[in-house]
Amino acid sequence: MIEYQEISIERLLPFPIRELREDVLKNLEERINKRGYNNARPVTVVKSSDNFNVIDGNHRLSIAKKLNLSSLPCVIYPDGENIYKLAIEGNLDEDTYAPMDLFDWLDIIKKLKDEDLTQEVIGEKIGKSVDMVQFHNKLLNNIPTEVLSLCKKAQEGRVGGETTFVGIEINNETIKIRPFNFTEGWFRTSGLYNISGEFQKIVITAFIKDKCGWLGDKLKSETARYKLYSDFIKICNDELVNLNTLQMMIGLILNNTFKTEEALLKKIAELNKQAENKLICGDCLIELEKIEDASIDIVITDPPYGIDYVSNRSEFSEHVTRDGVNNDKLQEALSLLDNTCQILSRKTKADAHINIFTSWKVYSKFEAIIEKYFTIKNMIVWDKGNHGAGDLKYSRGERHELIILCTKGNRELAKRYDDMVSIPKIHSSKMIHPTQKPVEVIKNLLEVSARKTDTICDPFMGSGSTIKAVKEMKELDLRYIGIELDKGIFEKARSFINE
Repeated sequence: MIEYQEISIERLLPFPIRELREDVLKNLEERINKRGYNNARPVTVVKSSDNFNVIDGNHRLSIAKKLNLSSLPCVIYPDGENIYKLAIEGNLDEDTYAPMDLFDWLDIIKKLKDEDLTQEVIGEKIGKSVDMVQFHNKLLNNIPTEVLSLCKKAQEGRVGGETTFVGIEINNETIKIRPFNFTEGWFRTSGLYNISGEFQKIVITAFIKDKCGWLGDKLKSETARYKLYSDFIKICNDELVNLNTLQMMIGLILNNTFKTEEALLKKIAELNKQAENKLICGDCLIELEKIEDASIDIVITDPPYGIDYVSNRSEFSEHVTRDGVNNDKLQEALSLLDNTCQILSRKTKADAHINIFTSWKVYSKFEAIIEKYFTIKNMIVWDKGNHGAGDLKYSRGERHELIILCTKGNRELAKRYDDMVSIPKIHSSKMIHPTQKPVEVIKNLLEVSARKTDTICDPFMGSGSTIKAVKEMKELDLRYIGIELDKGIFEKARSFINE
């Protein structure tokens, strides 16, 4: 049974199913201050023990407390009534101070969701269909609070009149807008659900700044554009080898640089090639471990031979051949070779070629180490066209070095040359490293082993001849990894390679 009664303010408990609106509170305060409380507008309450929950009239209750009123006229419903349904019916009344809008419905549904109620139960409580609840729930799940707050600032009925331009603040900027009636259906058909919250904010901000004047096609074209941007960014996330370039790519995407996915993929391929190419100054035993397992197709390298090399024949004392080589004592060189081969056995692909320069003086020792990890196929002789110094009195001049060709797995040759390479050595006056190899010798090895897009590694890069050869064989589009311990030599090699 419904009763009508004056109830003291202390016994009236706020039960707002939606947020209180500042403009309504302001208008009510001015009206009550001027004319007093209108007893023809009682608040609606539901009895709860010794007190009463206010289900319609929470704006009035808030101002009554602020103005220190002692009591309010109330329409009383008995305990057990559907409090949410009654509250909504009151808010939908044509005489209400603040008619229900989208954001009120979202507040109610979110409040009930937070009570762990199912969509069916929520529908029963608010007197709406399950479909209506599902649509609003989907909106809550797809549109971030920050974006909804922007829309709420421009919502018709909350700011100004339908034809009145009003000023609102967006991103610390006051702009003039015509209020807009945001609805669940508008969001559902806008395309906003298909883009990220960040892009939603960009679109909504632009929509409001354009005085909420976009027609449907304009809105959909904007969301479609940002959907394409989202797709492009996802492709970058999935395909870029070096994610340090992601922000740069996002900038290009948002600048509308890529008209098609094909253009985007072409740019990604360029960046990936750059990312795969590495020149590293450091200890190869440390740096090789950082490389992905089974990622190297070919190794071409010239490690310390262990012969404590220093030229006895250089014409000038400043020639680099008089500088000697790091780690060139026999035992340290052999230990280094063993450790390097052990790591390379993991870093090379299932079918790989490994080319290792050496001297006849340590060939047997190199052979014993290398064959623990790879299958030796050839001992290639490099005829340098001119002998070195060596023992100037008691032995014949040496005009060759050896290259051990070995395999991991069953990689076939790209071309079949014989086991002699006759290419003149570099004059010492032109060397930047004491044991520098001619680029043409390295190209000969690559012609035998390399296929398109192979990754070539030189753990003892020295002068950079291997990497320079790789870069000059443009038709094969090869990738490279070069590692050099000596900082001074590394910088000279970079210049020689033209990096």
